[in-house]
Amino acid sequence: MSYSIVPVEGIDVVQLLELAGADRFITHAHNPCLVGILKRTFGWEGNTFVIKQNDVTVGFITCMCINGRLVSMPHFSFGGIMTSLTDRKAMYSEVLPLLYHYYMNTRTGDITFLMRDRDKISDFTNDTKVISWLDIHHRSVENIIPGTQMSKAGKAISSGLSVVNGGMELLPDFYSVYSRNMLRLGSPVLPKKLFANILDGYTDGNARIFCVYKENKPLGGAFVMSYMGFFENTWFSTLPEFNKLFPAQLLHVEMIRFAIQRQGHTYSFGRSSSGSGVHEFKRRWKTEETTIFWNYDKPLKLDLRKAEFLTRLWRLLPLPFANWFGPIVGKGIY
Repeated sequence: MSYSIVPVEGIDVVQLLELAGADRFITHAHNPCLVGILKRTFGWEGNTFVIKQNDVTVGFITCMCINGRLVSMPHFSFGGIMTSLTDRKAMYSEVLPLLYHYYMNTRTGDITFLMRDRDKISDFTNDTKVISWLDIHHRSVENIIPGTQMSKAGKAISSGLSVVNGGMELLPDFYSVYSRNMLRLGSPVLPKKLFANILDGYTDGNARIFCVYKENKPLGGAFVMSYMGFFENTWFSTLPEFNKLFPAQLLHVEMIRFAIQRQGHTYSFGRSSSGSGVHEFKRRWKTEETTIFWNYDKPLKLDLRKAEFLTRLWRLLPLPFANWFGPIVGKGIY
């Protein structure tokens, strides 16, 4: 096939649309600016690459290298090669060795990778993750959101809840809810500086925090990111003891409204495990669904995300210690 890769600082929007064709899933995970943000936060190597075939540009990929492992993209649901070519598996088989050589400066040894993609491009995949999304192009909030969810959002307002969206000034409130919820779930938190670096350095799209309050107390928070008209609720948390007031419904209504006002074409609720309670909640919004394949170079011996005994132990930690220790552990779970 004669593929080659060329590292670039960015990619022209017109060229990107030509490469992607009619693909709606040009997402924030494909935004070249994320490379610098992840570098600053975690110290990982990374770059955006144009993929050429016989000197003709046919695709691009944003990819990090973490301890010798190719990852696209750490901590984000989407990623992978963006191209209009149909034989993506064959493309990966040639491009991955080129990426490995670029980062490791060697053509020998086994190539280790985690590629998140909407296609199965490896013999070893996890296909349990689902993205729930809505087509919002040229539509109104009333025509998109089911009446039951609009009614619950109305009840939230009647109960005195309100939503504010903003930037760095909302980070403490968002993180306080997010960190408490992650401890309840038994999962390590991401470092606060990741969210701060995104708010400070994200370009060519939106990076906004939405918080829902009752009497100045934050009951829920979400971190919205967009790129090329694709909006995603990338991180989302509510305090379960207040869920009877419907803060989650009010947050989603306001985030969908925000995306529509900015001419978005897609609103993503983010990923969830197929069949989980969170997945079922998203289905109540009449969403469409897309499976994300987590493609590996070999079978996983231990998936820390599924180690239930570690989850139970993590829930026992004091919140301040979990917030300090979580980013250390979480750096290896991407």
